[in-house]
Amino acid sequence: MLAALRRRRSIAAARAGGAAMEKGDWAEASRLFQYALTLRPERVELQVQHAHALKEMGRTDEALASYARASDSDDGLYHLGLLRVQSGDQPGAVEAWTRLLERTPGHDAALNALSRYGIVHLLTRHARNRLRTQHQEDLTRNIEALSALIGRAQILLQEGVSDYQEIRPSLMLAAPGGDRNVGAQIIVDARSSQPSFVRATLLSLLESTHGQWTAAVVGSSEICDHPVASLANTDSRISFLLDGMKIESASVAAQIYVSAGTVFHAETLAWLIHILSTTPAGACMTDWDFCIANWDEPPQYFDPQLFGVFDLDWLLTTDFPPPLVAVRAGQADLRPRDPEQRRELLANIAVSGGEVAHIPVPLASVSRIPFRAEAARQLGHDAPIWSLEPVGFAPVAGAVAQGSLEIVERMGRPFLTRGPVRDTGEPVRVIIPTRDCADLLEEMVESLLAHADRPDRLRLTIVDNRSQEERTAQLLTRLGERDGTDIVSHDRPFNWSEINNAAAAVASEELLIFANNDVAMLTPRWDRHLRGQLGRPDVGVIGFRLLYPDGSVQHAGMLMGLADGSPAHETGNDVDDIASRFDRVRSVPAVTGAFMGVRREVFNRFGGFDAVRFAIAYNDVDLCLAAREVGLKVLYDPGIELIHHESRTRGFNDNRLKIAWDQGELRSLYEKWGDALRHNPFLSPWWSPNAPFMSIETAKKDRVLNWMTVTRMGRRG
Repeated sequence: MLAALRRRRSIAAARAGGAAMEKGDWAEASRLFQYALTLRPERVELQVQHAHALKEMGRTDEALASYARASDSDDGLYHLGLLRVQSGDQPGAVEAWTRLLERTPGHDAALNALSRYGIVHLLTRHARNRLRTQHQEDLTRNIEALSALIGRAQILLQEGVSDYQEIRPSLMLAAPGGDRNVGAQIIVDARSSQPSFVRATLLSLLESTHGQWTAAVVGSSEICDHPVASLANTDSRISFLLDGMKIESASVAAQIYVSAGTVFHAETLAWLIHILSTTPAGACMTDWDFCIANWDEPPQYFDPQLFGVFDLDWLLTTDFPPPLVAVRAGQADLRPRDPEQRRELLANIAVSGGEVAHIPVPLASVSRIPFRAEAARQLGHDAPIWSLEPVGFAPVAGAVAQGSLEIVERMGRPFLTRGPVRDTGEPVRVIIPTRDCADLLEEMVESLLAHADRPDRLRLTIVDNRSQEERTAQLLTRLGERDGTDIVSHDRPFNWSEINNAAAAVASEELLIFANNDVAMLTPRWDRHLRGQLGRPDVGVIGFRLLYPDGSVQHAGMLMGLADGSPAHETGNDVDDIASRFDRVRSVPAVTGAFMGVRREVFNRFGGFDAVRFAIAYNDVDLCLAAREVGLKVLYDPGIELIHHESRTRGFNDNRLKIAWDQGELRSLYEKWGDALRHNPFLSPWWSPNAPFMSIETAKKDRVLNWMTVTRMGRRG
């Protein structure tokens, strides 16, 4: 009972002491806190408050003694040091704060005071080292915690493609400010369209934020006599012409070709005019999507087509060409163009050396008739459901006519692009480092020869790097008896780059293949296809489709800038939604050296592989980055397929020693190339780095704008 009474009186006295401090009555505060302490001497916080009052009264020695009695608390020890330093006792202050930091290394006030009063140097070497170690550990823990937090936040920022309708507005970047007096001339192909699609296109133009435009709708007599043609009477910018009639040219910056039913976003014209007015691009395309508008609900948008920089190989073989193409005024004649003619127009500009820009914003929508209209089809009406039926288009032939590329048809698979094969007998040098694994090497060599179009023109250099097994020795002896096969001994520690550089240096062939000993060729006449591709002057390095033994895709080019930023193989199954990427020729950031083709003059230009920095890994990525830096393409080509028994010889990075080495080489790659490792120009910047092709990060507009800057408005990969 007595203890409870003492506690209540102490609390009352402490509260009264606090009130006195607020009034500045330090003597009364000191008396009350001293009385509270006589009741509860174990309360160190009361001792600190009493010391504060004594300090304010100028009774410094008594205050120091009171703080010292409270030194079991961090607060007491901190203020003891503070009063000592203010009294001129720097060593005493350092002694107090050293004791405090031994107990609480993260005491920010003590650390800041040491810095503020310029006495950090008075800490002992031992104390400073101990604090540095402690704070380094804290920093590491906090960085890891922050990384985990960022990772969780990024996951929550992702939006699934199924949510596209809701997130689409956040993808619409406003066009940069420009000259609103610069115009565009739009040619609408309505030759095989219907009035409702023409209406949809024209109404979207009327809502454009850029008003300087004219639209010529070219169609049949049925279109020109339909009430939709009355829109020309209400707006002088619109005209309707019969197919074959001449379209008068206008003084504009852009000519835009679309099919009726392509819906313009309000910012589309401003974007296209800005690109064609301010960049060297001769043509421009955009992302797009599909839409349907029923009268009693908002338009529904779905299936976004999000791309990276313009890719001629993709354009020539895609099943669905861009629905909207814009060119610099004067680049093309004024006539309507269907999807294939628009694709041919872009291809010819690119093949002729012009630049094609890409805006990573869905500025065009392919429209669909309303559901109620579609139902009428069951009653015998045959109007198309889509303004552009998404059923696939034949590949363009324009580039073939110019002799730059061939279109290669494959049964049941996408078409391929390839350089013309003019000399099927040009020799190819294949360089194969090996260490034992005789079964793999034998399968690899036999498959190359068995599937070659001209096995007599294959030159093999097999570099033996300290094999130990008798079976390997016997195999190498036998392989060395073949004309055109050289067996070279490399009795030095393994260095993939050094081995390949040495073998390439003594070879004379112009066409080089660097290959692992754990691949097996599947493609007939592969060397003929290779000769065509390596004959392309725009290609620096080329890689191919590698499969795991179970048939799934192990390598379909590399991706940069994913979750942790390191280069990663594109992998998956052909049943995946993104499988069409795995089966199309396209530009990529890098390809693997497991089976890599390069012309000698390109290889020599960069001094071969970097044997100092990249003895084991990332030598292939380094060469690809060097090629891209000078404007050459790195091409992924599924026209050659191989089985890859990945890392059977060298093994996986599955222990600390290997991972530490790999991280060291990755660090060297980053030191050499910097943020190029984080940029993937061939991937839409909207895709989430954690789930590309499946999730969109709408909050990353800064990344999109940075992508546009790095790629020069989508023109450079």
